[in-house]
Amino acid sequence: MDSRDKVVYVIDDDRMDRKFAERIISRSEVFDKFELFDGPLAAMQFISDGGRPPELILLDINMPPISGFEFLERYASQIQALDPVPVVVIVSTTVNPADLDRAAKFPLIKKFLCKPLSPEQLAEAASLLH
Repeated sequence: MDSRDKVVYVIDDDRMDRKFAERIISRSEVFDKFELFDGPLAAMQFISDGGRPPELILLDINMPPISGFEFLERYASQIQALDPVPVVVIVSTTVNPADLDRAAKFPLIKKFLCKPLSPEQLAEAASLLH
C-alpha cells in the first residue's frame, strides 16, 4: 500500500490552518484521503462512529478544551490499539523548548514540524509511514 491509499487526519482548532493543510494535502501527490477535525475529541468520535482510522495524524498542540498533549495522554492506549498504529506528527506554531521536550516523551510522536505546513513537510511526514 503506498501513501496515496493512506488516510491523514488534520486535528487543529484553527479553521485557517485546517484550510491551509487541506490545500497542501489536496495538491500533493502524496495522499488522496484526509479528514479535517477542529479538535481531537471530534476525531476520536469519528473513529468510534465507524470512520476509517488514520495512518498519519497531523496534530496541533494548543487547542481548547484539551491540548494535543492532553489528547495523547488520554487516548494513547486507544490510538496504539489501532491497526496500523498511526504516526503522530505535531504541527505547531510553537518552537518552545518545553514543548519539544514534552513531545519527545511520547512514543507516538515521530516528528515536530512548525506551521504553516509545507509540501516538503507533508512529504517528510509521509516518509515516516511504513
